[in-house]
Amino acid sequence: MVINFEFLGSEPIENVITCLHFKVDKVVFFGYYDVIEQQKEKVERFLKTHCNVQKVVFHPVSEDDMISILRTMRKEVSFEQGQGNELYFDITGGESMVLVAFGMLSREFKASMHLYDVKKDKLIEMDEFPVRQISESVETQEIHLTLDMLVEMYGGKINHFMKKDIKSGENAEFEADVAKIWEVAKANIDNWNYFSDFLRSKMVPDEELQVSRKKESLEKALAAAPGKMKTLKDLNAFVEPLAAKGILKDFKNTKDKYSFRFKNEAIKDCLWEGGSVLELHTYQQEKKISDDCRVGVHLDWDGKIHYEPGVDVLNEIDVLTLKGNVPTFMSCKSGRMDSKQVLHALYELDTIAKRFGGDYAKKVLVTTRSFSEVYMERAAEMEVEVRIM
Repeated sequence: MVINFEFLGSEPIENVITCLHFKVDKVVFFGYYDVIEQQKEKVERFLKTHCNVQKVVFHPVSEDDMISILRTMRKEVSFEQGQGNELYFDITGGESMVLVAFGMLSREFKASMHLYDVKKDKLIEMDEFPVRQISESVETQEIHLTLDMLVEMYGGKINHFMKKDIKSGENAEFEADVAKIWEVAKANIDNWNYFSDFLRSKMVPDEELQVSRKKESLEKALAAAPGKMKTLKDLNAFVEPLAAKGILKDFKNTKDKYSFRFKNEAIKDCLWEGGSVLELHTYQQEKKISDDCRVGVHLDWDGKIHYEPGVDVLNEIDVLTLKGNVPTFMSCKSGRMDSKQVLHALYELDTIAKRFGGDYAKKVLVTTRSFSEVYMERAAEMEVEVRIM
């Protein structure tokens, strides 16, 4: 049997990365009591389900007694060697005293020692004397992480049932239409959310997706609307280019009547939800450079979906990507944000990324407007990249 000895850390990816690349029969973890309590169930389930590991065991060690640590570890290593098994020491993510113990036991038992650079997904072998290295002796396997696997690794679950239709599946025509909508939105981004709100509240279509308003009543509705979009000229700044691009069909602006037809239901939903076009545009850009990329992702905190309103603790992340082992959590905010909204966006993004991505997660706030230097500095302190589209 191939046995991988490893320190159990609080970063899940560090605990499983060797088994994503090599066919290991058994993993023996040494760790602190509280970390074993927190990680045991998740790590064991992941290794057996996704990495084909047959057996996973956990042994608690002292946090400050080197003699005790060596005694515990030596006993388990000696037992496995006595069974004629192949032994490998994995020090990815290990802490100081346990690392020292691994180094001492590696020489004592002439066992190979290695670690992984998680960000680069690179194996580093650390032997100074002739031993059978893991890269030479153990059969490889390439198990590529997906976003579902990543979230599961952190004890959560992606709730696919909550996903909105316009953020589901791949449709080349809809993607092309989103690109056209983004061109129109970006050209007059300050008024985009006002336009979207006005469509949703004052220009509701019939069953055929046809919108028809008397010119006089439409002008009154515009004059009374909140925000900056007050006139037909303001409305036309969006409707006319959208009609020219085929997003809105059969556009008519006569003396008495104003009418058009939404191209389809998905287009209507996209135009009605002001922030959707920024999310979808960001998704389209990110999926070109990602191994896995999703938009409108609902994250269930405890990994158990109950299908009952109000029971599950959920957070939605606008765009979630994975490149290698590194996830990027992206929050998209269109329009102007006040100071409270900026801080809320930063702290929410930071909380979700830490919960489901740990220390390796990247955080990006995508916005259509810049904000004051003090909040840019706060974002930098929180290691959140601010990307202005």
